[in-house]
Amino acid sequence: MTKINEIEKWLSNKKDYILSFLSELISINTVNLPPGGNEKQGQEYIYNKISKFFPEKDMEIFDIDEVQGIRENPFFFPTIDGVMKNYKGRPNLVAKLEGAGKGRNLAFSGHIDTMPDYGKKWTVFEDPYSGKIKDGKMYGRGTADMKAGTLAGFLALQCLKDLDVKLKGNVFAESVVDEENGGVNGTIAARLKNPDIDFAIVPELTNLKIGIETLGGTDWKITVSEKGAGGIGADVDLSNPIYKLSKIALALEKYDQLIKEIKAPSSYSKDLKIKLLTYQFYSGGSTYLESGAVPTEGHIYFWLEAYSFMDEKSYKKEFLDFMKRELGRSDEFKDNFPKIENVIRFLYGHKTDTKHDAMKSIRKAYEELGLKYVEEGIPYATDAFAFKKVSNTEVVILGPVGANPHGIDEYVEIDSVFELIKIMVLTAIDYCS
Repeated sequence: MTKINEIEKWLSNKKDYILSFLSELISINTVNLPPGGNEKQGQEYIYNKISKFFPEKDMEIFDIDEVQGIRENPFFFPTIDGVMKNYKGRPNLVAKLEGAGKGRNLAFSGHIDTMPDYGKKWTVFEDPYSGKIKDGKMYGRGTADMKAGTLAGFLALQCLKDLDVKLKGNVFAESVVDEENGGVNGTIAARLKNPDIDFAIVPELTNLKIGIETLGGTDWKITVSEKGAGGIGADVDLSNPIYKLSKIALALEKYDQLIKEIKAPSSYSKDLKIKLLTYQFYSGGSTYLESGAVPTEGHIYFWLEAYSFMDEKSYKKEFLDFMKRELGRSDEFKDNFPKIENVIRFLYGHKTDTKHDAMKSIRKAYEELGLKYVEEGIPYATDAFAFKKVSNTEVVILGPVGANPHGIDEYVEIDSVFELIKIMVLTAIDYCS
């Protein structure tokens, strides 16, 4: 049986290689840009590095639309804000360490796509894609969310192979596309490709805590449209969408306070409250040079969270019924009610079966490494729900230490990435033997 000191020796010998691998991956722009994305160059980079250690038969890089029946699957969501998504040249990547047979299969499944840097200036290192290290932290868009975690899965696979660990079950490392912006179709494609993986670790940012529950939710859009040409004129009664949007915003604020009264599941802190976050209030432009006329249209974008026990139908009905009641009190909405729609799929929350045998293997890995083992709910939405909805795979969220995903100066703590690799390797050894 492989000992911890063998794994640590491998990691020590590979330290420069691992840090260079991650830094170069961070420097590659793999931003998710709906309806498309830039993931291909990052996937090819990982493939070219890993294929030096794994035979071609155990490496697969494939487009989502190559997966038979994916667009007919009820959980495939083809659009974003009404625009058809494009998956041409945005491949998933899967590597496999094949076992001897008759064993349990494990996957480390992460996503390669990132959110944009939004053109904002970073402070620790000015380049948002620097991949540079300061005080034990590597900075760059995607370090925490989630290139460090995704790469850890491939490195764990390489460690198992280099140490010639004999397993009965197969171990997979996955890098999927289109997780951000409520995508998840890359995850669905991976699940349909390999539906019989018994358990998966999704290495999203958890600070090495074990995420046994996740939130859900979806992005919404409310649109107000007024009749007429807009403009100006003292002799014309101009309906103004901005006033209606203001009343809608106040209704959203009221609903945000209402849902805070819902009790959080036991895996979360009692202080956790689900939220309605209003992202954008738009009508009539954003600069003075765009003003000068009453507009005819406007919209609000917002995110509304849900707990894992909430189903999509009741979640939507309760919100829409509230908005109908609240806005129905104003005469101006009676004959011209705003359009309320989802712009992405509903992301279900997920709750892990903590009695699953793989969870026992994870606990054992923590014990062997002398790490504090903490199970708790993760206060954000992930693609975890798709594993059980589309395949036979149970899943838990377990990733490195870091901060500021989607924000300025996003980083991951280097030591935690190495700890994560150890946890993955030990879990695979115990679970798949």
